[in-house]
Amino acid sequence: MSNVNADFGHKAEQIIHDKGMTKRAVSEKSGIPYSSLNSTLKGYRAVTLEFIIALAEAVGVVPSELLPPQFASAELASKEGE
Repeated sequence: MSNVNADFGHKAEQIIHDKGMTKRAVSEKSGIPYSSLNSTLKGYRAVTLEFIIALAEAVGVVPSELLPPQFASAELASKEGE
């Protein structure tokens, strides 16, 4: 069984890295305290909808891009490789 919080954190950290941002910059831009951001990205804290939305806005992606693969529908997952 996978850890949804850790899966989210790994994906979010990759997006942050790909955008050329630091966690400190994301914290400042999103208003999420750095310690909370870091703990959530490490999978130590539960992810909330408010967190996902604030993080998505800060890094400039739609919230669904932050969701781990187990939340993608089978139809969408099969179209990603096309």
